[in-house]
Amino acid sequence: MSRRIPRNVLLLGLLSLFNDVTADVITPLLPAYLATMGLGASFLGVMEGLASSISNMTMLFSGWYADRRGKGKALTIGGYALCTFARLFYALPLPEVTLSVRILDRFGKGIRTAPRDQLLTESMEKSRWGEAFGIQRMMDHTGSLIGPLAATAILAAFSIKLPTLFLVASIPAILSVLIIPRFIKTVPAQAPPSSSGLSWKRLPRAMKIYVALMFLSALTTPSELFLIMKMKDLGLAPYQMPMAWFAMTISTLVATYVGGRLSDAWSRRRTIALGWILFSVIYAGFAFNGSLPIAWGLIAAYGFHTGLIEPAERAYPATVATSEVRATTLGWYYFAYGMGLLPASLLFGLIWDHVNSRFAFLLNAGLTVVTTMLLTLLPSDRPRPKPSPDGVPDPDGNPGPS
Repeated sequence: MSRRIPRNVLLLGLLSLFNDVTADVITPLLPAYLATMGLGASFLGVMEGLASSISNMTMLFSGWYADRRGKGKALTIGGYALCTFARLFYALPLPEVTLSVRILDRFGKGIRTAPRDQLLTESMEKSRWGEAFGIQRMMDHTGSLIGPLAATAILAAFSIKLPTLFLVASIPAILSVLIIPRFIKTVPAQAPPSSSGLSWKRLPRAMKIYVALMFLSALTTPSELFLIMKMKDLGLAPYQMPMAWFAMTISTLVATYVGGRLSDAWSRRRTIALGWILFSVIYAGFAFNGSLPIAWGLIAAYGFHTGLIEPAERAYPATVATSEVRATTLGWYYFAYGMGLLPASLLFGLIWDHVNSRFAFLLNAGLTVVTTMLLTLLPSDRPRPKPSPDGVPDPDGNPGPS
């Protein structure tokens, strides 16, 4: 079988890359930007909780619309464009504007993600979907590497205010949404457009269990910006914040392609479990650690955990769904995750401010252990090997459940 990577997969990866160059100049500096307005952990928790939950809940409806109308490419490009042009308004240093822009940015992400994932699956054979998601996430995180490096270099070389930096940072994303989409091909649908609605009853049993588990997982996954805030409390200077984001992202980049291939060859379910266990260990580490050098290692490990699970978490619902409702099924996954993200960041910020950060980190670590144990209820995405006529399992069949 040819290992050639289809053009659409590469172009969608490039679109993600340039979008994240812009996003990740801005995002790691948001805690410092909020501090200039006199805002702390509670405001950050509200902002990130609202933005992330709206983003993920929007993915359900955009996925359903992509299945029903066959507008995957248009929704994908429209979502990227909304994110790109909304970020220009970060240049206005007002709390209500920053909150609104963050929500619009994540709303654009919600519009684009499920249709883009559907376009990825339509552009590559099913046996390589984990690889396709891994490639897209790898290129996405490459942009997340370039962004913090660019931010640090600009801040070190020039006496520039953050609003001006945010305007300059928007240039790569603007150019990408104006140029790359014209080269992305619309892939002929493998099934006629779906006429089904968003009914929960139509989901496969495996997907219903998966949606519930993703909701529980999201409840224990507050914004990564809290890790930056924790490092700030340990002495991290504002100009170093992009480099902490860089350390996290380079680890994610290393792990993403490996995680995609591992989910194809080993098991999506096992790969997710491994990543969640690592999350618990890292959060426990942040709870007890008082050293900034160790915190650098912990945030890099967090990035590795993210890269490990991202392809598997996306590939599982794509695998168990039928082609005519695949984008809708992916949307349900993102919807459930979004429903959990709002209380996750909100509660984490409140516990941080009104109890302490150690309790917040430990609580989430413990709840993630429980959620990982519940993965045993999730059916495998891998069918049993087909028996040969003599009753011996076919060595060329698919691996057994895992």
